[in-house]
Amino acid sequence: MDFTLTRINPWYSGGCDGPPRVRLCALPYAGGTAAVFKDWPAALPSGVEMLVAHLPGRGDRFAEPPLATLEETAEQLCAALPPSDLPTVILGPSMGALLGYELSARLAARGRAPSLLIAAACRPPQVAPSVTSPATEDELAATLRDERPWDEALLSEELMQAVLPTLVADIAAGDRYHRPRPPVLDLPLKVYIGADDDGTDWRDTLEWRACSARDCEVVVLPGGHYFVETNRAGVLARVAADLETVVV
Repeated sequence: MDFTLTRINPWYSGGCDGPPRVRLCALPYAGGTAAVFKDWPAALPSGVEMLVAHLPGRGDRFAEPPLATLEETAEQLCAALPPSDLPTVILGPSMGALLGYELSARLAARGRAPSLLIAAACRPPQVAPSVTSPATEDELAATLRDERPWDEALLSEELMQAVLPTLVADIAAGDRYHRPRPPVLDLPLKVYIGADDDGTDWRDTLEWRACSARDCEVVVLPGGHYFVETNRAGVLARVAADLETVVV
């Protein structure tokens, strides 16, 4: 059922099509806006309260500078997340997965541990980032246009120049992020990886198991690094099934 997300505070929009049974908090990939998840509410089962994050430096927060570290961003996301008695699932692709891990750790430390973390297309915190990021803005622009053909902002040179600073800041924050001894979360993990993702080593993906004291399931889905976009129907079907595992 279709419904409209409404702004809750500067950091989140949310909504549900009826009595909520479970909350899904979604965090975007590098440079992504809340619009990454605009089609998700209509495709998810009834009773899913959907929350999407609005990060600084993009969308209607374009004039704000992106935060320098993922840790700082996660702290702000944690403080702004409205309280709820619903079972909560945190989900993020790529950079959003690392944000999701940091957000989950902070919520747990405050006695608000989520019921599940879904990390997609991303190395775990304890695996050092690769050093293969594009060296110049021109190289980054060309790489992104190749990897994200659906992103209209990347097709316009004017829009590209506007969004590049946030993209660069996000990538730099992700490249700086490394926790050799990450806190172990007392909650289950679902780790999604694209079968053709040449940006995420499947052997690194297995290391997510060290981040959870509970079950950690690795799920291989069709697609490359941005399979959450190119295989949206398959991803949403899997997310819907995983949400049901935490509903009381």
